[in-house]
Amino acid sequence: MGTVKIGDAISAGWNIYKDNFGLVFLGCLITWLVSAVSCNVCLGPLLCGMFMVLARIIKKSEPKPEVGDVFKGFDKFLPAFLLVLVCGICYFVLQCILLIIPIIGWILLFIVAFAYGPILTWALMLIANRDMKWTEAVGFVLKATFNGKFTMPIVLGILAGIIGGVGIIACGIGIIFTMPLAVCIYAAAYEQVFGGEGGATSAEAPVEPEVVA
Repeated sequence: MGTVKIGDAISAGWNIYKDNFGLVFLGCLITWLVSAVSCNVCLGPLLCGMFMVLARIIKKSEPKPEVGDVFKGFDKFLPAFLLVLVCGICYFVLQCILLIIPIIGWILLFIVAFAYGPILTWALMLIANRDMKWTEAVGFVLKATFNGKFTMPIVLGILAGIIGGVGIIACGIGIIFTMPLAVCIYAAAYEQVFGGEGGATSAEAPVEPEVVA
């Protein structure tokens, strides 16, 4: 079981992006364009496909992945789609509830808003790389988060999101260059945490990570 090292994950993510810019950039661009056209129906599956591509890059698998391999995420369409759909509905309902609760509700909403993206993304990576059911994936991440054993992966996810969002400063267009970096950082962090466990499937639940600042 690996440890989460934020600095190393960000550095490794940058190197993955830099060394595979064309593949990563085009793969992410296709993911977001198709997701936009499909009203986000394809977002979960295509993100799974992108993480599958990045896993092959990190492991230097042969044959080397191609841009079109992002569509292999459709092999995991149902769990990825359900994860995004159900989590999105739950987030919306929780948001509506917390908004009507003064002070405490607003504080909790702020925390939930920051944690939602990382929790969803880590669950997607478990679906992509371990063929887990969506309930198993999100259940594992939530359990590990609530018992404090997934704190650093969530913090890493928040930082990745901030890094990815920096591109908004450049009239918004820069985000198409910075968000792929965030995806690479996530993939590098996943390799730190779960890369040494081989190809365990849902039948072999991943071990909860150690944490290192």
